[in-house]
Amino acid sequence: MTTRLRLLVLLVCIFALPAASPAQGTDDLRLRVFLDCPSGGCDRDYLVTELPFALWTQDRLDADIHLLITRLGTASGGGEYTFTFLGQRRFATRVDTLVSFVPPNVSDELRRREVARVIKIGLAPFALRLPGGERFSVQYTAPANAPAAPALSSLNDPWDFWVYRLRLNGGGNAESRSSAYEVNGNVSASRVTEQWKISFNAGQQYRDSRFTLSDSTERRFFLRSADASARVIRSLTDHWSVGTRAGTAFSEFSNTQASGSLDVSAEYNWYPWAQATSRQLVALVAVGGRYNDYYETTIYGRNAELRPVARAVLAGESRQVWGTFDAQARYTRYLHDTRTYSLSFTGRTNFRLSRGLSLELRGDAAKVNDQLYLPRGDATDDQVLTRQRALATAYRLSGSVGLSFTFGSIYNTIVNPRMDDLDNR
Repeated sequence: MTTRLRLLVLLVCIFALPAASPAQGTDDLRLRVFLDCPSGGCDRDYLVTELPFALWTQDRLDADIHLLITRLGTASGGGEYTFTFLGQRRFATRVDTLVSFVPPNVSDELRRREVARVIKIGLAPFALRLPGGERFSVQYTAPANAPAAPALSSLNDPWDFWVYRLRLNGGGNAESRSSAYEVNGNVSASRVTEQWKISFNAGQQYRDSRFTLSDSTERRFFLRSADASARVIRSLTDHWSVGTRAGTAFSEFSNTQASGSLDVSAEYNWYPWAQATSRQLVALVAVGGRYNDYYETTIYGRNAELRPVARAVLAGESRQVWGTFDAQARYTRYLHDTRTYSLSFTGRTNFRLSRGLSLELRGDAAKVNDQLYLPRGDATDDQVLTRQRALATAYRLSGSVGLSFTFGSIYNTIVNPRMDDLDNR
């Protein structure tokens, strides 16, 4: 091999070697953030691309900031987002909280832009304390000739804070020997202020199912129901509320061709309602009456009845750095007969056991002894198979358990959505 050829081969080998990254072997100096969004609605990929100064970790133990985002629905149908920036490691003594309101019926794009905007503002004080803080600046866009924001009570609202919603949806399916469709509708109106909460709601459900049997005969089943209710709630203090509720309904499934109810209630929240996005511990008691007019004579020999009834509810919810927990216990008793009652418990938790390991538990249990509406006589096979009417039961149980374990690189936050939606190839 000649000298020139050897030199050419050497140059080709040198330029063919992968170039070393300037950052290789050095620590990433970006702000490490763990995104915790139990309420949903946080577009992680979008945040990764919009906040390049942040390094989004897979586990909270690797982060400088634990970002907890919770959401509550507003009276208008929008959302109140609470952003809690919990300092860890070098920022262990610092906690900041920001609140943002997203109006109803906005697009996902506008919603995630607002979420990203607030996160940028909240993370800036932390990022300024790291190398590279000189790259940050503050920009404010002032509205032209805008007066100072008036107090809510002084706003000239032509709707007087009333919000109305209409909904109608339907669906169906069909095969050679069966078909089904259903139609659901709902209308509601609400007015919510700091002191009062007034709401009206009405809805209906209609279901039609058809089956062709082996002897070519056709069977058709209908199921109809409708309900309407009104509720008025008064805020007394940061912890106490009182209210009243009236309702009416009919349900073929529950053997009720007409019903009416009225009750008064009192509610106490151990924590101030201003903390509702992160934690609640609520106790409620209600006393009232229910009237039912039945399609068929019940197992107690009644065609109609008016009964006094009392309810007690204890519910709690917590969204913290270790995970989420919410549970509810409900006790209902008809006062005319102490043997007619129901007791139920519902609970859910998502608990972070250790780095990358989470445990999720869900459970529902109920002791049922208040089915006053059950019709006399056994249900037919058709009614059982097609769920055309309620069946007698002494209890209801359901539950689930799950483990989630994430491991691997804590730095891989690259966004690459190619073919994410092509599940069926």
